[in-house]
Formats: sequence, structure tokens, C-alpha cells
Amino acid sequence: MRPGARDRLLAGGTDRLVDLLLDDLLDRPVVDLVDPAWLAGQLAATARQAAADPKVEEFFRTRVRDARSRVPAGRPPLPDALKKPLAEVIGRPYVPDRELVGRLLDHNTARLLLRNLFQDVLIAFARKLKPPIAAPKLPGGLPFGGLRGLQRLGEGLHHLVGEEFEAQVEHRAREFMDAGVQRLVDKMADHLCDPALVVEYGEWRTHGLEVLLATDMRKLALEAEKLDPDALVATGAALVRGIAGQESLVGQLEAVLRTSLDNTRKHPSGLGESVVAGKGMSTRELLGGLEAHGIELVRSVMRERARALVDTPAFATWWNEVVEGP
Repeated sequence: MRPGARDRLLAGGTDRLVDLLLDDLLDRPVVDLVDPAWLAGQLAATARQAAADPKVEEFFRTRVRDARSRVPAGRPPLPDALKKPLAEVIGRPYVPDRELVGRLLDHNTARLLLRNLFQDVLIAFARKLKPPIAAPKLPGGLPFGGLRGLQRLGEGLHHLVGEEFEAQVEHRAREFMDAGVQRLVDKMADHLCDPALVVEYGEWRTHGLEVLLATDMRKLALEAEKLDPDALVATGAALVRGIAGQESLVGQLEAVLRTSLDNTRKHPSGLGESVVAGKGMSTRELLGGLEAHGIELVRSVMRERARALVDTPAFATWWNEVVEGP
């Protein structure tokens, strides 16, 4: 490679080449960059190859095991600058849909939880109201054995009355809970969806976040271990295999891609077709100005790598073959 050509490339030639490439991609209509049928086929083929390769599942299992072995002690390292906005999001007033919550709670496990919880509370409360019947106390040292036997009989009766009362309390509590558990489910749903309690429930969610952030990560990791991460990886792999194995996968992906491309034909202002070759929005229009924040980082990295590439023997060989001939 001639020194003059290399110097010109390093002096700004590669930067201009990078700019030309990026600006061409940003200003080209999106429909020109994507072939839905071809891309759908490639995505489906890649998914099927990955799903059929046992090394892929083992790769994720190894990564998960490595992460599990590296859990440090101490609280989760969430910066203070993120805690406040995260708490604000979690604590925002939110009233869930009553019908949806009712259907979510409409399960035997929820009924079992409420039945056992309130049944124990009822029994404990009723036992505190047990009639204070005291066993008869007769003077000690009586010479009549019959009277002492009467005292023992009274004590026995007192014990039996107490046992019978507790048995009746437990029986009635169970009957009451069997009859009223659905009402408890409904009341619980009403409570969760009460607009007057949005502040309290927001504070509760924020409290939950604070508890998690104050808990040692090793303790949280032990909770995650109870879910059997290896089995979760296997389940995830089975899910991917199931999705990838569908004969309709290519068609479904293509339909999604075509719908997305159809949306790019609408001008971001909503006033009709984009003016870019009459084909719809360009990538720059689609991003709506957001590319200005991220594309400069990409541009800077690509420029740096392009300049470094020009300074390698491999680039010089390529340049000589393409530009100057063998």
C-alpha cells in the first residue's frame, strides 16, 4: 500500500467512508433494508439450528451455574441514583381491574389460604371467650371420702365441658369458613381494587422493594436456588424447541415483519406517506431523532476501528489487490 494513500485514509478518508455508510443506512427507506420473506426464513432456520444443538442448552446452563457461583455477599448493588426513581415507579397509585383480580383469586389455593388463616384466628378468638366455669373447691381434710370423690367428679366435669366447648368452637369455625370463604375471596379482591387504598398499597410495594434491597444477595440467591435453575434452563430450551418446531413459524415471523414494515409507510407526522422515494419512512425518520443520541457513539467507534484497520498489513494486502492490482 502506497504511503500517500494510507496517509490520506488516516487523515480523514476512513472517517468519511464511515459517515457515508451510516448516513446511507439512516436515510434509506426501511422497506429497502428488509426482505420479510428472506429474513423470516433466516430467523426460523437460526432458531431451529440453535434449538437442535445440545451445546446451546449446555452453554446457557454453564453461564447460569457460573453466575450462581459468583454471588457476592452484601446488598444488591443498586446505585442510590436509581433507587429513588425505581421506588417512585413501584409506588405509583395503581388500581387494578376488579374483574381481573377476581378471576386471578378464583382458585382453590386462594380459598385454602384464607380458610386456614381465618379459621385459626376464629378458633383462637373463641377460646379466649370460653366461659370461666371454675371446678368446685371443697375444704381439704374432710373426713368424708364421698365428698372428696364429688370434688374429683366436679373437676372431671369441668374438664369435659372445656373440651366440648373447644370442639364445638372448632366445628363451628370450620362450618363458618366453609360457608364464608368465597365472601372472603370477594372481600379480598374488593380490598385490592379499592381506589381509597392506592396510597397504602403503593407504600406496601415500595416497602417490598426496600426489603429486597436490604437483603443479603446470598439469601436471595438461596431463594432462587429453590426454583432449580438447571431445570428452568431445560424448560426454557424445551419451550424454544417447541416454538422453533412449528411448521407455521416462518409464516408467523413474515406476517409480523410485514406488519411492522407497513407501519413504516406512514409518515411520523401522521399526515401521509413519507417523502423518501415514496416508499415510507427512512431509518432516521423511524427513530424520530433518537438516532442523534446513539448513532454518534456508533459513528465514533466505527471511525476508530476503521483507522486502526487501515494501519494493519491485512488491509494493505487487500488494498493492493483491489486498488493497485496483483
